[in-house]
Amino acid sequence: MTPPWGPSIGGPFAKHLTLTIEKQGRTRTARLACTPVYGTHPRGPEACELLSRARGNPAYVRLPFMACPRYYDPVTVSATGTWNGRYIRYRQTFSNQCELRAATGAIFSF
Repeated sequence: MTPPWGPSIGGPFAKHLTLTIEKQGRTRTARLACTPVYGTHPRGPEACELLSRARGNPAYVRLPFMACPRYYDPVTVSATGTWNGRYIRYRQTFSNQCELRAATGAIFSF
């Protein structure tokens, strides 16, 4: 299957991910390519910048501290794809949307 960003983007240094957000039985998906920035992610350049610093893995994103309210409204996110020839597979459940933003910034802002 050809990715939606076209066959010309790829090779060993491809940087593209499929991102999902699951909340209350609903799932949203965005596709993001970062060489060049392309896809369905509305904040692609910001997300690519964060991912570049984190070697493509949202688990390695480091952001300034952000205080969040303590309530439980779980949201599960995932990222799968390739980054510079490495397979990325990330899945995490956060207590609420604020905790998600504090940990991942623009990556899951769609």
